[in-house]
Amino acid sequence: MKEYIITVAAAALVAALTDILSPEEWGKYIKIVVGFLILSIVLTPVAKLKNAELALPYYDSEITDEPIRDKVTAQFEQNIADDIEERVKKEFGIECAAAVKLDLDENRNITGVKSILISVHKNPPKMVERIREIYGCSKVGVKIE
Repeated sequence: MKEYIITVAAAALVAALTDILSPEEWGKYIKIVVGFLILSIVLTPVAKLKNAELALPYYDSEITDEPIRDKVTAQFEQNIADDIEERVKKEFGIECAAAVKLDLDENRNITGVKSILISVHKNPPKMVERIREIYGCSKVGVKIE
């Protein structure tokens, strides 16, 4: 960084000296050349940064810690249940409670929605079909309270 500052200061000094010492009829040409020189000096660190490898951390999308994986799965189930409750209220105008179970593979990765149970006071027509369509789940149950 120190060398860069010295280089920029030296270029500014050379630019000032050439402006003072050059004949007036060459002035605009000298200013163009010196301007390009200063521009190239100022942009040199950007070119070096472009060629440098940035050490960005790599994060694996796999969650290997079992308690954390269980918390993530439970939170995802709750988020889907909340979404179902909001959707039923918005589209069908009724309050409900939803419970969701996710389908997990042998490595306990989420592969889809296994089942949905919706508790409502009345079953509006086409609600089950709409939920199946949105969440891709064939096991949608309705519990009338």
